[in-house]
Amino acid sequence: MITTKIVAWRLRHLILAAACCTLGQAAAQGLTLRVPECRPAAPKALPDKYQALAKRYKEFAWAAKVGRDASFAGGNGWERVDGSEMRDSYSFRRIDLNNDGYCDWYLDTSSPLSTGGDRDSINTLYLGGPQGWTRIGATVPDDKPDVLGVGKAAEQQPRYLFGEEPGVIYDAGQKTRYLVTALYSRHQARDTQPGYRILAWDAAAKTLRALDKWQPGSKAAEVYAYFKQHGAYVAPGPGERAEDTALNFDKEIEAYERERACGASTAEAAERKLSPYLLASCKRPR
Repeated sequence: MITTKIVAWRLRHLILAAACCTLGQAAAQGLTLRVPECRPAAPKALPDKYQALAKRYKEFAWAAKVGRDASFAGGNGWERVDGSEMRDSYSFRRIDLNNDGYCDWYLDTSSPLSTGGDRDSINTLYLGGPQGWTRIGATVPDDKPDVLGVGKAAEQQPRYLFGEEPGVIYDAGQKTRYLVTALYSRHQARDTQPGYRILAWDAAAKTLRALDKWQPGSKAAEVYAYFKQHGAYVAPGPGERAEDTALNFDKEIEAYERERACGASTAEAAERKLSPYLLASCKRPR
């Protein structure tokens, strides 16, 4: 016999189950470090340029050894002409940059300025697809690597300097990846571009666009807050765990960004296009 108490008990449990389900769906549709795997659709692991460089120059032999499923690729390039034995460094990170399901490459090329770690860099994006790779980067000859000092790389660097060591935060509801990058200690541009950057794919411009993480209530602010608490995903290599390769928040990087912004003159703030929300948070002397 089903009594009133039993009906009430069942109803209460149904309500709780529905509430839990709703909360679970909300969590599943929010920001997460569970980034979906992309498909390596391009015929070769790395773009044709690097396959050709591997055949012509022993310095790029590492490029021929990269597998199609690799999450990371990299190695050194040519030695500097001054005979210092310092070499450019190439770091490919596999990320679905434009959210189309296919694997892309985020290339960071670092050029040493001293043996102590001073460096400069430039980024190049390679979008993967069934027909091959689409390159987005500075103008350089087809038979030369993507590095400062070649073609118009130095001249066009401001357009293609997105940051080092990218991490990813995924929005499950929007099916969108947000990149977190920074220019780290001893990078030549760190003083003028300090702090973490939140980047998202701009379909109209066909490139990555920096978002204002200081704007209250913005998506970038939400992503930045999530990053500060949970870090960002970096695909692990063979034998590695995701928790060991994650990009974690460093409060010193944010503190330096605030210091540089709050000490900037009006002209410098305009030239660097500093966030008005960041500037408003500075404690100005009365």
